[in-house]
Amino acid sequence: MEELEIEFKNLIDYPTFETLKTTLFNNAPMITQTNFYIDTNAFDLKAHRCALRIRDNGTSKVMTLKIPQDIGIMEYTGVIDERIIDQEYIEQQYIPKNINAQLKKMNIPEHKLRIFGALSTERREIPYQSGLLVLDASYYLDTGDYELEYEVSDYEQGRANFDAFLEHYNIEKKATLNKVQRFYNHYERLISKKL
Repeated sequence: MEELEIEFKNLIDYPTFETLKTTLFNNAPMITQTNFYIDTNAFDLKAHRCALRIRDNGTSKVMTLKIPQDIGIMEYTGVIDERIIDQEYIEQQYIPKNINAQLKKMNIPEHKLRIFGALSTERREIPYQSGLLVLDASYYLDTGDYELEYEVSDYEQGRANFDAFLEHYNIEKKATLNKVQRFYNHYERLISKKL
């Protein structure tokens, strides 16, 4: 399956997270999911500005390759065998065909892919202005953060709606990296401290 994802993100502090959780999201059920982030030891995917992950939502494990576009991110997704998580290096036979085809186009050596770590998220979602507003608390490595996301189908209208939401709730607008970028940046900081 492939799908174009258009979303806006903003990191928030804990007091803002708690306020939104107990007001706007008070009736939204919490969804727990864990992302396992994958790359080569040379970070070939990161060099292409792409991300590969396995998401475990408790009932299924899905692999997703994210490739940036001019607007949004193209996502290639496939259900996987859960044994893939137990291997040091991911065998090609376990990679969904649509994802494997994209990896080959980028000359990513699939036999060198491995899982670097996991990020667990407590997620709450509500419909908002013809989109989906998402409140996330994420925990990874030795840290965590809080984030507001807005998933839409129309970039311009979505940007206007999200900016208006941030202004209405007096939330400071911040340039926000996506979860995989935040994970790898923190991973690299931890590795450099050990050297």
